[in-house]
Amino acid sequence: MMNLKIPFVLTVVLAFCALGTTKAQLTTGVPVVVDVGNTNSPYVSYLVIDDQSLGNSAIEYAWYYSSNTENGTTNPLTGDDLVNAVVAGTATNSRYALTLITEGGAGVDAGVDGFKIGSTTSTIVSPYDYSATNYWIYWINGGSQTASWTNNYTVTPTNWIVAPDTAFDRILANGSYDGWSLDPYDSSTYTLSGLPPLSLAAVPEPATLPLIILSLATVFAVIRWKSADRNSTL
Repeated sequence: MMNLKIPFVLTVVLAFCALGTTKAQLTTGVPVVVDVGNTNSPYVSYLVIDDQSLGNSAIEYAWYYSSNTENGTTNPLTGDDLVNAVVAGTATNSRYALTLITEGGAGVDAGVDGFKIGSTTSTIVSPYDYSATNYWIYWINGGSQTASWTNNYTVTPTNWIVAPDTAFDRILANGSYDGWSLDPYDSSTYTLSGLPPLSLAAVPEPATLPLIILSLATVFAVIRWKSADRNSTL
């Protein structure tokens, strides 16, 4: 069975190798907020998609929900739940219906290649394409996440940071944000230069990236290890 967390390692690697100065925000317009669910519900979490290929305003989906656990369980809601709820909740919205374009159509945890919002499709780039100059980067703000691939490293961000793992083990909280932006990556200097998604309410500047110090040798060893694991489980 395919290890769905592999492609995201590249995203995390690019983030941890960020050494340069961030560039201007990808969009400059006021974010467009799209409500999903019953706005009288006690909880809300946000999913922000931000890239000029989708227009000059980020799309900020506000998902309202009545329980902070998955139906019939005590399991906390995750980034996967947020994405699935937004996709399902906007299916009949011709202008803002969200469709994810993922590796093999296997879902967000398999690797995000792009997005379709309404009839507009974003720039498409595979996280497996190591020659690409831009990649879709997953950001989180609020809630928590434990990175299963690196000694269970846990973050509880109060500002935008690059997510240390996939949406599967990203834990939502009331008012938390998940976001995706297409950010430049310079393979000659190993530099990720970009800003997190521009949201209406969340603080728009990035926090300090997760405090993990990895040498490039270690980083690429992780990629090789994950790739080998993927090949052995196909």
